[in-house]
Amino acid sequence: MRLTPLARVLSLVGALWLVGALGALGALGARPAAAQSLDVRLDSALSGGLMVGSAGRETIVGTSPMLMDFDAAFIFDGDESVEWVLGALMQMQYTPAFGLNPQVRLRRHAGPFETFAGVGVPVYVAPLTRLGAEVNLGGAFPKDAPLALVASVSATTFFMGADLPEGSAVFTFNGAVGLRLTF
Repeated sequence: MRLTPLARVLSLVGALWLVGALGALGALGARPAAAQSLDVRLDSALSGGLMVGSAGRETIVGTSPMLMDFDAAFIFDGDESVEWVLGALMQMQYTPAFGLNPQVRLRRHAGPFETFAGVGVPVYVAPLTRLGAEVNLGGAFPKDAPLALVASVSATTFFMGADLPEGSAVFTFNGAVGLRLTF
């Protein structure tokens, strides 16, 4: 099949228009390259408190197991208002156990203090299996020091797990005290 001269010109114009349009779209989406930054904070705290659960028709109240919390908090691109946290939990009392606790914390500064509020999803993986939800509030002093005192309170509910009585949940209310190391 032979194209007429007009069809050839129109094909060439259409192809050039398509290449130009794709180039313009690419230019609109292009951003200048910027280096990303990452700040890391390590927290370690000892916690304990109150545990509430049920067994049959009875409510049981007792002390929650002593925990050692290890948190690695990541701050991306200098955004000091949000920390992305990968936490590890070591239950040291009753049945020793290991778990993970990913969290997101919102941070604020007030004078020499840093305050935070966060939510997490604690998951015990060995030998217990539990899944829960956590909210926490805390603070650090002094706020920008390489080494700081950190304290927090948390409320956690475990609603799924092989070691939980069927149809019940366990609630813990803990306080924690420890140290924060900033890199």
